[in-house]
Amino acid sequence: MQVKTGKGTISMMVVLAIWSLSLAVDLPGLAVTPIEGQLHHIFSDATDFKIQLLTVLPNLIIIPFVLLSGRLSESKHKIAVIVAGTVMYIAAGALSMISGSLNMLILLSCLLGAGCGLILPFSTGLIADVFTGKYRMKQMGIISAIGNVALVVATFVVGFLAAKSWHLPFLVYLLPLVSLVLIPFLRKIPQSDYDQTPAQSDAKTAAGNGADAKAAPATIPAVDADGFSTKGQTVKGGFYVGRTVWLLLAYFFFVFATCIPSYYLPNIKWIDAEAASTMTSVFYFAMFVVGLALTPCMKLFRKTTFVVAASMIVGSFVIFVFVHSFWPYVIAAGICGLGNGIAQPIFYTKATEVVTSDSKSTLSLAYLQVANYVAISLVPVIINAASAIFHQQNNTLFPFIFVGIASAVVLVFVIIRTRHFVFGMSKNYYE
Repeated sequence: MQVKTGKGTISMMVVLAIWSLSLAVDLPGLAVTPIEGQLHHIFSDATDFKIQLLTVLPNLIIIPFVLLSGRLSESKHKIAVIVAGTVMYIAAGALSMISGSLNMLILLSCLLGAGCGLILPFSTGLIADVFTGKYRMKQMGIISAIGNVALVVATFVVGFLAAKSWHLPFLVYLLPLVSLVLIPFLRKIPQSDYDQTPAQSDAKTAAGNGADAKAAPATIPAVDADGFSTKGQTVKGGFYVGRTVWLLLAYFFFVFATCIPSYYLPNIKWIDAEAASTMTSVFYFAMFVVGLALTPCMKLFRKTTFVVAASMIVGSFVIFVFVHSFWPYVIAAGICGLGNGIAQPIFYTKATEVVTSDSKSTLSLAYLQVANYVAISLVPVIINAASAIFHQQNNTLFPFIFVGIASAVVLVFVIIRTRHFVFGMSKNYYE
């Protein structure tokens, strides 16, 4: 079976190999969540701080390794980097299963974060290399869906395994074995797609513009391929600086806002752990569904797609703040997931368009992932600071009120900027 890429076709096995990289990128720290209580009894030196390190460290270590991976993506050794990251990830999971020391588990969590960081940019970067136009957008939706459904399924599996033995939840970190088996198929990606150096990519771009390679980097067209104006844009290091900054800020806020339910629903008195887990699962399942149906959604909403996504997020917070009941909260979680599920693949695609050279696409996606993990890490910091400023430390609904108001302000901004790059929708995305 052959899959259309917008440039030609590639084997379905190659596509499966690329998809497999998204299976485990959201899992670091997940295995520890259901066994946190047990670890206090299993290890005599298990302080709250050390146990928190098991979930916090992987996400912090991911950040520098994502940047390293993005830089290495500009070399001819992409597959070697993917193999290294996959092996590190699997090794961390396997050794964690047999570890009898909390300190060793902490060190292995760092190895896990490093491996995940090396893989992460390529889960979207290879899509950017291989696919183009509406085919790229469709694939970005699919890999977003794969990552989210893997997280939902893994959450339930980890909870089940934790009831059997505290060692077993680490089995979930062996999921990249699927990628390791399929990696040989990545070598069947057309050499011209994934093995471009910056010089080769610039030469290709220049040739397409009818200019020589030396002149290409200095030439900025009046509008890009999607029809968005580049007037006033500064180019540095192969990036449109203004577009890149605004894209990262927008993605940061969307990630920050949609993290609020999973962070703060358990703090609401009438919501128990099971109810909070259900709402979180509905959130990620909604992201999965809309990721698979992204192209039909974009054909339906067209240029208002981002407005619809932002409106869904605002609407979910209205429900969280004003309707205090289980089923409305479940619906709100689903609506929030739909909004985020629509926006996320578009951000991925936009990240490949803030560069002047094809070889920079994976690096750009690495920057986007850094914004993702920084946003996740700063959620409690920002909310705690806002709570202190407004003297709302004891108000469990304050995070929803604060972020709901902020989301409404952002929605107005999205509406105003629908004809500009970050929130604008090109026909190339869905036609």
